Order: sequence, then structure tokens, then C-alpha cells
Amino acid sequence: MRISRRIAASLAVSALVLAGCSNDPDAESSATDSTSSEESTDAPTEEQAAQVDALISDEGMPTIVDTDGIITLDFEGATEPDVLQVAVIDEGDGTAVTREDLVIVNYAGMVWGSDTTFDSSFERGQPSSFSLSQVVQGWRDGLAGQTVGSRVIISVPADLGYGPMGGNASAGIGEEDTIVFVVDIIETIAPDSAGDADAEEVTPAGDLPITVEGGLGEATSITINDGAEEPDEETSILVAESDGEPVGGEGTTVYFQYSAATWDNSQSESSIDYGGVQNTTIGSGTVFDKLEGVPVGSRVLLLVPGTESAPAMAALVDIVAQLEAPGDTE
Repeated sequence: MRISRRIAASLAVSALVLAGCSNDPDAESSATDSTSSEESTDAPTEEQAAQVDALISDEGMPTIVDTDGIITLDFEGATEPDVLQVAVIDEGDGTAVTREDLVIVNYAGMVWGSDTTFDSSFERGQPSSFSLSQVVQGWRDGLAGQTVGSRVIISVPADLGYGPMGGNASAGIGEEDTIVFVVDIIETIAPDSAGDADAEEVTPAGDLPITVEGGLGEATSITINDGAEEPDEETSILVAESDGEPVGGEGTTVYFQYSAATWDNSQSESSIDYGGVQNTTIGSGTVFDKLEGVPVGSRVLLLVPGTESAPAMAALVDIVAQLEAPGDTE
């Protein structure tokens, strides 16, 4: 079994495993549910290849309705635009989003003129994250340039949404439908983000069973040292410790870069090979649960024993960010 498959099996959301669109509020969901194409890992279609600059204007846009934290839109008096249009309701003072970033957001999506949402993280009570390189073009280009802390309304014409894919029947989106989203931008993470370059070394390089190419705060690759003893149980070794907030417990989403190798060095890879920053959920019963309590920005070595069908492996993990579980306090 390739490393990528073993790593992906441990991830809640990754560049390798993307959910299809769902309008079932009880289904396990991520932001890719309503924004990604049904073939998210394929190259963009010709219609979606060119960059589009959104019209920044609130003219003709719907208004937001907030009912005890559940967000919808009121289309009375609104005029459906035929271009990608963004209304900035509240402008944050954080980092600007780029078209390649992974974003953490709360959002609600509606077909223009509808009175119900087809997808809403507000209703699920948990923000979502996804890579803008794997969503419909209206999301990618509509969020580009907006800043963390902002609330925006994005109106996406069919040709920049689900039109090129013939609509999305499971979400009730027709081929010619304009779709509209309210988006609260919580965080944006560059795909090549790494850990804290100033983290304090805890385990000297000579005490590790691996050799690392790449310093703290940089992309890495690893090889297993000759004669290194194979792990017989899942193990974590704190390599370098940052002063960030400790990763929370069950339900916390943790974002990280990794480089990995099988114990015989026959296979190696890094998260950069699969689009950059990955994420998983603490409490999923995988080796990544050992990141709980480790400060964000730190570097950790995870060791996984072999099985009858796969060799032992090591993964060097740089923790980039986290999203606390619902109900947790910062």
C-alpha cells in the first residue's frame, strides 16, 4: 500500500479524499461538499481555467438574515447579476486570501431566489476548511483578495459555478442557476506553510531514527537511517517545540505539513506532493491523535509499525494551525 493511501486513510479532509456535494444536513460534511466539483482532483475545465476578477459591489445584492446564528439570505428587491459579484459586508484586517490558499470559513449557500440553503456550516455548528484550488471557480476568484475576519456575500453565475458540470442535482442546483454564499473568513493558510522556524529543539537530530533534509520552517524530506530499529507500536517523538497554543482534544481539526518514508526507504513523499497543507481530526483513532497537546508550530515525528501488507513508516509532521472543536473555548 502506498504511503499516500495510508496517510489519506488517517485524514478527515485531504487533497486525496474529497467529498461530493450533499444537501443532507445530517450527512458528514466539509466545505468541499457544496463548493468542489464532483471531480475535484481533475484539472480545471477550459471554462474555469482563466482567472476572473470579481465585481466588488453591494448593489442589487441580497441581504443577510441572522436567526439565532443561522444565516440565510433575503432576495426581496435584489437583482440577479450576470457576473461574479462580491459584497463586502464587514471587512477584516487579517491576511488577504490568495487563489491557492486553504481557507477556514463559515458559510451558507443558496440558489438565487431560494428560501432555503443547500449547504450551511452555520447549521452544522462547525466551520469548514478547503483548498481554493479544488472548488468551483466562483469561490476561488470571489474569495481571492478578501481578508481574514471579513464577512462577504458571493454571487456566482452558472458558468463559474455548476453550469460547466450540468448542475448539481443532489444539492438542487440547476445547470443555469446562480448560487449565492455568505462567507465568514476565519483563517487562510498558504499551501506551502510550515512550522515555526524558531521552535526549540527538543530531540537532537542524532537521536532520531531518520535523517531530515530541510530545517525548521522549511519543506522537508526524510530517509530512514540504516539499522534504525523498526517501531512495534505507534509512537510520537517531539522534535522541536513552539510556543503556540496546544492542539486541542477530540473533534479539533489540526492542519499540518508532512514528509514520510517507509522503513526500507522504498517509498517516500511529502504533503507538498498532494497540494500542501493537510488536515485531520483529533479523536479519529489514528496515529495523528498523538498530536493532541502539542503546541501549534511544533515538529513531531510519528512512527507507525508495519503490517502483513505494508512496511513500517515514519512521518515528520509540522503543525501549522488548528480549528477547535465545537464548544471549545480559545
